[in-house]
Amino acid sequence: MAEIEVENELIDLPDLLPAWRESVVTLSRATPALTVPSHRGVDSLCWSVSFDGAAPTQFLKIVHPEQARFLNIVDAFSAQRQAASLGCTPKVIFADPARRAVVTDLLDGWRTARIADLRNPDVLERVLIRKMTIHSSTAFNGSWSVFDRLRMLETERRAAGAEAPDDLGRMIGAVNDIENAILAAGWNQRPAHADGLASNVMIGPRGEIQLVDFDEARNIDPYYELGILLNEVFQSEEEMLPALEMFDGSIRQSSLNRARLYAIADDLAWGLWGLVMDVTSRRRRIEFLQYAYWRLLRCRVALNHPDFERRLRQL
Repeated sequence: MAEIEVENELIDLPDLLPAWRESVVTLSRATPALTVPSHRGVDSLCWSVSFDGAAPTQFLKIVHPEQARFLNIVDAFSAQRQAASLGCTPKVIFADPARRAVVTDLLDGWRTARIADLRNPDVLERVLIRKMTIHSSTAFNGSWSVFDRLRMLETERRAAGAEAPDDLGRMIGAVNDIENAILAAGWNQRPAHADGLASNVMIGPRGEIQLVDFDEARNIDPYYELGILLNEVFQSEEEMLPALEMFDGSIRQSSLNRARLYAIADDLAWGLWGLVMDVTSRRRRIEFLQYAYWRLLRCRVALNHPDFERRLRQL
């Protein structure tokens, strides 16, 4: 195979990675894109890579052109290299931000985590250790907050003419209150994977953990990452407390409040993303609108919870 096509863009494989020129390269597509019931494979196109008929040993990811405008690919690939040097993600063999392409070692025999896996305290603790290892490292090149993402996406939504629920203005106003409360309380910025999806955690044959997909990796408030992970995995606050203790060393209500408030903002951001993608994406088989409604519903429920105002006051 000499070239691949990504949304009408031809990418020459030997030119992508010169080391491949001496081999017969075979690509096998990875998981197809879906948003329901889980957000997976939407932002990138991925292949396992084998050479000269042997078993696959490498993994090629190319960020989908529709998603590139939402990301800083240079910073993301740089963060991925740093995380690999810490042992938190597979070795980066090659990265070309201009082509939106990165090649890593393939995790042979590993599997994608499911939410049920992360509800296992032993697995969750190993995931948090990986994430906290990154938090303890040197700063990444780029910094980011979910509130920055919200403003960008709302601008995109308006420009695209995407319809919105009647209460979107109220939801945006409430999340502005969250931002103001966090700014008033202060926060520490640390490098982070900044991803809460179970599908971006890999589990090895002996229970080892690796983090994958560093598109969102930036310097952020670590409680944002904790919040979106808890939001992915657990339904009740009581279930979240052991994870908070793993992360913080103790259970502090102010830390839980911060994490929960960040999760609300994240739901709104991804809801807006779904609204934008529903009207701008050429991939009509992906249920962007259904995904948007689900994230907006979860945001709305949290904003209407009687504890919302208390959380704002107790940071």
